[in-house]
Amino acid sequence: MEHTDRRFNQTTDRYAADDLETIREARRYGEHVFALFRPYIGRRVLEVGCGIGTMSAKLTEVADRVVGVEPNLACIERVEQAMRHQPKFSLRPCHLEECDPLELSSNRFDTVYCVNVLEHIEQDVEALTMFRDAIVPKGRVLIFVPAINAAYGPLDAELGHHRRYSKRSLAKAFTDAGLELTMIRYTNPIGLIGWMYNSHVTKVRVHSVEQVKLFERLVAPWALPLERLITPPIGLSLMAVGTRR
Repeated sequence: MEHTDRRFNQTTDRYAADDLETIREARRYGEHVFALFRPYIGRRVLEVGCGIGTMSAKLTEVADRVVGVEPNLACIERVEQAMRHQPKFSLRPCHLEECDPLELSSNRFDTVYCVNVLEHIEQDVEALTMFRDAIVPKGRVLIFVPAINAAYGPLDAELGHHRRYSKRSLAKAFTDAGLELTMIRYTNPIGLIGWMYNSHVTKVRVHSVEQVKLFERLVAPWALPLERLITPPIGLSLMAVGTRR
């Protein structure tokens, strides 16, 4: 089955917004990821790649101000609708590099929140450097990315992923960007099994709503609480936190 490589045109395609609608069905997993990051989230947050607003809504529950950056037109339409009554949230409908650096720094962000976005950016170290420059000293950059290079498959290309990460490659990107890595860990080992099957056996091109709901109903209730007790040695994704030196 042929697949579409969206690495270089993803911000002009509706595919991303439609995929995020599917992933939003993984409500337990979304809550799990947010809970893992919660101790590191400050009061003034720059959310890079806010998508359709799934995490934006959660961020406004704990922060005083949230600024979202989103270049995909289909996502912009949906996040504006979702967050229209939230005074803590404002949107920059553009790429981060198109934002005014002085205007960004005037917000005195203490947190950059970037979930499932860095892998879409070709020059990831440059992006992390921009994140570093956008926050105050001792501010934090929170990153969540797909893990395990061997898991890369047709769905990754469809989603516009330039890469998946290992602990070593993500840690090096943080160091090269001038960020001090304070936490890095894997998450969702069960999901990795499913992704490997989809990548190398079925070679699917879209996230399956049925698979997402199956995970929510049968796996999440026991696997996610267990993961909060025992950090997995491997997983579908990596999460990391770095501070501005």
